[in-house]
Amino acid sequence: MKKIIATAVAMAFAAPVMAADITITGDQEFSWQTNNGATTASLDGDFNVKASTETAGGFSVSADINISEEAGDDGSASLTVSGPFGSVDLGDTSSAVDAVDDTTDWGYVLTSGSANYDAAVLWTLPSIVSGLSLYVSAGADATDGAADGRSGTGVSFKYSAGDLSVRYGVNSYDDTGVAATVNEVSIVAATYSMAGFSVAAETMTTTTEAGTEVDTELFGATYTTGDLTLAVETLENGGTNDVLTVGAHYSLGGGVTAFVEQSTDDIVTTADTTAVGVTMKF
Repeated sequence: MKKIIATAVAMAFAAPVMAADITITGDQEFSWQTNNGATTASLDGDFNVKASTETAGGFSVSADINISEEAGDDGSASLTVSGPFGSVDLGDTSSAVDAVDDTTDWGYVLTSGSANYDAAVLWTLPSIVSGLSLYVSAGADATDGAADGRSGTGVSFKYSAGDLSVRYGVNSYDDTGVAATVNEVSIVAATYSMAGFSVAAETMTTTTEAGTEVDTELFGATYTTGDLTLAVETLENGGTNDVLTVGAHYSLGGGVTAFVEQSTDDIVTTADTTAVGVTMKF
């Protein structure tokens, strides 16, 4: 009788778990870096647990939990609800600008990409025009698990027609009283792909409460032939940085890629770095 009761209790707790589809993905990356004669060995990895289910009303609900190899919160954990209204990401999620940026960021270690501006809510609206994606975001003063909680809203769009994609987005923040605080960030970007070639260009503009604007201009290009990808990214940031990054990635199969990347900065010469490594995705 005790065994029967114990089994019934265990099944009662297991039933909700069994009702959801659970997948585990992740990656582990090792790199050996050389910076002006100094060497660094770095291991970076995480795994993602995603559970998906459907409510009695027909809404799809999924939960993402991201854990680093050190068993800490790796960020971007969220609860997503999808239905006729589109999908809503709740938690440490992308802002409207983040939903359309980072078009030039192809690297594992040394590429720059655009700065991150997370939000607490990201709403992907239902499609109203073929190829058009619309996003609306909202941020709180503080979001548990997010390092950059900011109160404010954002809107953005991405339109794709064949091999061409154009993007625009803007976040506005409520913070006042600090002249150096970024109160608005906007992104304009475009990408184009054809026959193994991909090119991307974007400009991110930040505006402080004092009205100071800084443009970060990025350009990226990749060429893939068989298992080999060759790539380049440039970044200019208001006279603060002038970075060139080049790299070669070679797929070994089974989710394993060997890579070498090198970055040089014409303004900050101490930033010149070479990275060699291998990564596994599963």
